[in-house]
Amino acid sequence: MKKKILIGFLLISLCFNVTMYSFATSIKDLEQQKTDAENQKNALEDEKNKIKQEKSETLKSIEQLESQILDSEDKLEKLNAQIKELESSIAAKEKEIEEAEAKQAKQEETLEKRLIAQYKTGKVSYWSILLNPSSFLDFFSNLHNIEKIAKIDAELIENIKIEKENLEKAKEELANQKSEVKTAKAEAEKENTVLKNAKTVKNSQIAKLSEEEKQLQSKIDEFNAAIKKADAEIAKQLAASSGYQGSFSGTLSWPISTSSANWNIITSGYGMRDQPTAGASTNHKALDIGIRYQPIYAPADGYVVTAQSVSGYGNFIMIKHSNSLYTCYGHLSSFEVKAGQEVKRGQRIAISGNTGVTTGPHLHFEVRTNGTASSKVNPLNYISNDVYSRLIFRN
Repeated sequence: MKKKILIGFLLISLCFNVTMYSFATSIKDLEQQKTDAENQKNALEDEKNKIKQEKSETLKSIEQLESQILDSEDKLEKLNAQIKELESSIAAKEKEIEEAEAKQAKQEETLEKRLIAQYKTGKVSYWSILLNPSSFLDFFSNLHNIEKIAKIDAELIENIKIEKENLEKAKEELANQKSEVKTAKAEAEKENTVLKNAKTVKNSQIAKLSEEEKQLQSKIDEFNAAIKKADAEIAKQLAASSGYQGSFSGTLSWPISTSSANWNIITSGYGMRDQPTAGASTNHKALDIGIRYQPIYAPADGYVVTAQSVSGYGNFIMIKHSNSLYTCYGHLSSFEVKAGQEVKRGQRIAISGNTGVTTGPHLHFEVRTNGTASSKVNPLNYISNDVYSRLIFRN
């Protein structure tokens, strides 16, 4: 929701800024519109970078899920092979049990047939041997032999019975193992399904992020086009001051009298900084000097390119000193020069103030090499060593 609100806000801002280009009347109008477009483009790029980071993290999650899915499927494959092996073993035991049962039945049938046949044919049987002894000694001898044969028959049947019981017990153990493996397989299948569902969700998230990234890039392209258009308009405006060539050399005078209070207090230097207030730049390519409603002086001979109120900078002046040096002054409370006017070094041009985006009264002082915002350089490179040695940096 926050992303949608941000994009909606930036779209409205883009429409507003693009419309404003047709009404631009000065370099500073265009500079401010360009700055606004750059800030909004940067906000979009920050949002795009966040999406790319989230997308990268999501892709890593998908890679991990794919690895886990492969492990899960490998586990399922092994469990299926284990179940198949157990089923084969159970089938083999069932066959062995059937064979033992058949063997037992055959043995019992054989014994039964032998006894019946001996009884019917009158051949010597256990009972005839036992009941018709030729002597008392034969009786015990025959009895011993009958017991011996019966014992062998009984042991054979008992062994078959034991073998069958062992086979049934082994079959039962295999069936229990199969049940356990099937339970493990069910858990593995559940885990596999969860992983695949998670991957589907992540892939959906990637698709959504890719679409958001695409939309943001489209808006960034629009802002880049707006910035390019602003640069072209700025170049056109600057061309209007090409008649003034200038002859600047040496160093710039300090734009504030050294007898003024706080003339040397630098509240925000050139370079990166924390945003002091909403709408202010974090890459501060200027000097903020902590004076309050005090006169500002031209630091060298020059030509006033623009002198007007612009949002952000408030009341703003740009002076061309040569084809490769321009100075700019922001947050002024009033002007004492106008566009198209030539000025001399030390001439009073404005009063400092608190207009535009500020946290309090101060002078915003810039130096540029070709008049455009992209050509801002450090003003400290153009002042005298004497002035520099007396500056106090508070930021």
